[in-house]
Amino acid sequence: MFPLRPLPATGPRRWHRATFGLAVAATVFAGASSAAAHATTHQRAAQAVPMTARTVHRTHFRAAGQVSAPPRVRMRSWVVADADTGRILGAHWRNRKLPQASTIKLLTALTAADRVARFPRHRITRAEAHVTCTCAGLVVGRRYSRGALMGGMLVPSGNDAAEALAGSDRRGRAAFIAAENVEAGRLGARNTWVVTPSGLTAQGAHSSAYDLAVFLRAAAADPVVSPWLDDLRATVGPLGGRSHFVYRGHDYIRSYPGSLGKSGFTTPAKNTLAVITEVGGHRLVVTTLGAPGGYSTSGTRALATWAADNFDRLGAVGQLPAVPQPAARQH
Repeated sequence: MFPLRPLPATGPRRWHRATFGLAVAATVFAGASSAAAHATTHQRAAQAVPMTARTVHRTHFRAAGQVSAPPRVRMRSWVVADADTGRILGAHWRNRKLPQASTIKLLTALTAADRVARFPRHRITRAEAHVTCTCAGLVVGRRYSRGALMGGMLVPSGNDAAEALAGSDRRGRAAFIAAENVEAGRLGARNTWVVTPSGLTAQGAHSSAYDLAVFLRAAAADPVVSPWLDDLRATVGPLGGRSHFVYRGHDYIRSYPGSLGKSGFTTPAKNTLAVITEVGGHRLVVTTLGAPGGYSTSGTRALATWAADNFDRLGAVGQLPAVPQPAARQH
């Protein structure tokens, strides 16, 4: 099992891009041993006190003894899980197929890490540059590095950068989208079908709170993708051209430094969010779909706080798949 990337410290980035992969590799054995020890401790506690299944305020969970009631949240579906072991601590309609907006860019990034060269030959098309925005400001006819497109897609949620990554596939956009759907299955996702790499509304496109948790854990473990999941700004510019800064919006990552993830919004999807966040010494993955305006961050934080407060008394109501190691890359 490939280890999840440790959450960064509050403040300026302490991870240098060139040494990031070595830092991840160095934590493999320590992370695996810690997760195994934690799982063993929890299993012993679970055997000592019988677990009972409950549903309170629409959150389904299992608990031993007294736990505080989960918060009343106004999303359509959600999952809260132990980010290290994948143990699902609480959920509501975890497998419900819903529009997911820009959170699908997590899967787009994972697919691009495997299929797009570091310096692709692709030149930005007019269709890519002028897609419905939020945009990263790409220039028609210019070439961009994969890193610049990743930053432009994951930090400000640039739809133009997402389309450009798909267009940079050597076999074209359609092949890239087909590969996204294959990658979703490889990772263990159950309820996702990709139609656009940006997550813009499209007939037949959907994902679920469960699947977004799967994608986020894989993205956090991927050395090509993970550096962009907590950045508040990124540099975007064509090869040999002038660069500019792009900035993250006012979402959970900005409100709670040290967290990482991806947010999204479209009118049909409402607000969507997938984050890994640390609360009370516990690393939690929380995914929420269909939150009304102004509520995504606060509702997600409430779920994370509840899970952290009751962590040792909550049993599993499901299990996320193990995070596979990224495939060997030739570019």
